[in-house]
Amino acid sequence: MSTDQSSGNQTRELQILLIENDPAMAHLTREAFKEAGLFEQIVAVSNGDDALAYLRREQKYAASPYPDLIFLDLHLPKKSGFEVLTEIKSNPKLCAIPVVVISGSNNPDEIRKAYELHASCYVRKPDNLDDFLRFISICFSFWGDVVSLPPRPDVHSMGV
Repeated sequence: MSTDQSSGNQTRELQILLIENDPAMAHLTREAFKEAGLFEQIVAVSNGDDALAYLRREQKYAASPYPDLIFLDLHLPKKSGFEVLTEIKSNPKLCAIPVVVISGSNNPDEIRKAYELHASCYVRKPDNLDDFLRFISICFSFWGDVVSLPPRPDVHSMGV
């Protein structure tokens, strides 16, 4: 991974964990990231239990890389997005990973709760395809070029 951010071109390879229960939305998100320039570094899981297993590197996720960034839908089967967010942010080894909450809801109580649980931001899912593609492109540019992300957790010291 290059550390030269001055060229204006995408230089950071982002590892993204997408936690989304709708397979069509997960597919669309992957395609939108590809269009924005991210290839092969996005992993999608469809429920809260799998998300936490991935982050804990359990079972089939034992060799998976830690994400630089998490996109989290709030309305998930098994464990809710709020439960997942709570566990991520209460774990000292995972709490520095930025979590972008994406939701179809514009409920002020859900927005407030997401921020109280230390979400990095809350974004309402755009209603049309063009706006969604623009949203993903902006996210990729912002989190890949503008933001200084924390280093990934050291895999040798993880007891998550």
